[in-house]
Amino acid sequence: MRVQSWTPRIYAPLLLGHLGVLLFVGERWILASSYALVLAILVFTVLLCCRRLQLSISHNRPLWALLLSALLAQLAAFALLLVDALHHPQGTLVAFDPTFYFCLGSFWLIAAAAYNPLTPMRRWTTAIDGVLACAIVALFYLTLRRLLGSGEPAQATGRYVMWMFDGMGLFVALFATLRFVGARRAEERRFHFVLAAFALAEMVLPAIHNRFILASESWLPEWLLGWPFVMLGLLLSRRRTVWLRGYRPTRRTRQVAASIAPLMLSLALCLLGFAQLGADRPLAMGALILAVAAYGVRTTVLLGYHQAVEDELRSLRRDLHHKSVRDELTGLLNRAGFRRVLRRAWQEAARVRQAFGIAVVDVDNFKSFNDTYGHLAGDDCLSLVAHTLRQEAGLQPGVVAARYGGEEFVILLSDLDMDRAEAVVQRLRQRVEALQVRHINAAHGVVTISAGLAVMPAGTSLASEKLLRAADDALFAAKRGGRNQVCRAVATEPAVKA
Repeated sequence: MRVQSWTPRIYAPLLLGHLGVLLFVGERWILASSYALVLAILVFTVLLCCRRLQLSISHNRPLWALLLSALLAQLAAFALLLVDALHHPQGTLVAFDPTFYFCLGSFWLIAAAAYNPLTPMRRWTTAIDGVLACAIVALFYLTLRRLLGSGEPAQATGRYVMWMFDGMGLFVALFATLRFVGARRAEERRFHFVLAAFALAEMVLPAIHNRFILASESWLPEWLLGWPFVMLGLLLSRRRTVWLRGYRPTRRTRQVAASIAPLMLSLALCLLGFAQLGADRPLAMGALILAVAAYGVRTTVLLGYHQAVEDELRSLRRDLHHKSVRDELTGLLNRAGFRRVLRRAWQEAARVRQAFGIAVVDVDNFKSFNDTYGHLAGDDCLSLVAHTLRQEAGLQPGVVAARYGGEEFVILLSDLDMDRAEAVVQRLRQRVEALQVRHINAAHGVVTISAGLAVMPAGTSLASEKLLRAADDALFAAKRGGRNQVCRAVATEPAVKA
């Protein structure tokens, strides 16, 4: 908060001093003094950017470092302008040419807008975008050098250079704005908002400055040179931007922005390549090939990544589906999975009018087993019983075993009448007893099961819930009758000991 309040108090005297220099300083020192004050503004902005870099979260620091690099390049350019103005007060740029550093600043701004390293795929695409940004700026600089050395009249050359810098500024501003519109995270949105605002000011204010310089002899347009850095410094001094908190891009907006951004880089390089066709055909063809190849490689990387993600999601979906319908301990269907299978099996049985049975199975005296031998032994016991049920169910078509909850299991028996269904359940009971799992509190000294069986005869139709309730009632009858037995029931009729 202290920095936020002090920042305008530092910028205001510098801007007023700059205006005073332009109005009252003599011709000999006016340009050098103007550049000196712009440098002072820029130095303070660099300090604010360094502070923002230190305060930012770790994965955003490269973004602020790239913006700082752009400011340092601008600082070098204005330092060269100052040195040249000291030797040549009319600003003829005889001693030094700052064009390279202005181009370098544009490169760092484009790199900052393209940077997105959160995943390995993003690191690859960021590297490709960095190569394109480097090629764009290099070709732009070569075009400038060719114009400046063409021998054309200074007025015409100045206009061409002005329009080229306008085009570069417009491209950087649009690219940064696109990244801001599609930024996912709040801190990332804040950075790209600052970047887009600075790029827009860097496009508009120098464009106005250049036109006034070409059209008049006044030095007052020089006052505009420091304003982009003042605006950037004011944004950097604020820890939060209130209205940004309400902006959240939709998924469609993020997708569109992510699709357009790489296309903009390739198109910009293609346009610069076409501009070079008449002057340097091999260079132009190389730029066009690089633009197309980089876009193709980037698209291939993205397609491969999305295919891998799709395969992983498909595998996760299968695993989640398996876990949603399977019991983790026994590997049998759980209650949800049983309900699904029951609904389909019952509908099929009702459609073809075949017999359909349900058996509810319970491990006898299981609470006593748990209390005596411990819960780990209880889990082992349930796993062993479930394995036996699964093996027996696998021997008979149309038989499905599931864990209904706790020590209770359920068995679906399709296309089996009461006698055949009872024979299957009796074999299950006998196989569990034959396991000879010791249980000192059981009547038989080993783990046993009891079962209740309900069957819908062929040619009839009875609700599956009614069958399940009848089988559950039959199970209670088996328990009351002494356990380790199977009791049968026909729908809602009283259970009868088998």
